[in-house]
Amino acid sequence: MTASTEQFVDIAKRGQDLVTESVRGWTEAASGLARQFGAGDRPQLPDAGAAVERAFDFYEQVLGHQREFARTVVGAGTSVFDQVTEQATKAAEAVTEHAGRSTEAAAEKTARPTRSTAGK
Repeated sequence: MTASTEQFVDIAKRGQDLVTESVRGWTEAASGLARQFGAGDRPQLPDAGAAVERAFDFYEQVLGHQREFARTVVGAGTSVFDQVTEQATKAAEAVTEHAGRSTEAAAEKTARPTRSTAGK
């Protein structure tokens, strides 16, 4: 094994030992707590499965509300974008129409002989 591989294995082993000691300590503490109560005196522990279901149900509702909020924001943004696009298109058409009329007027003015050039 190389030095870096040995270090990795050593770190992994230490981590595994720490987890094992933590679980052992938790088990001993839970056993000691359980011994303090008699057979009829033990408190009712919450159902872990039900707690998991409630937690995920809650987060499912939160995520659903976030999804609806995101859809609303995107929908509003799309609506605003469509309105701006429509207004910009109308403005561009108006400018194009005005430019076309101005060009036609200038062309007519240029094509008409003026009095000074017509009388000569």
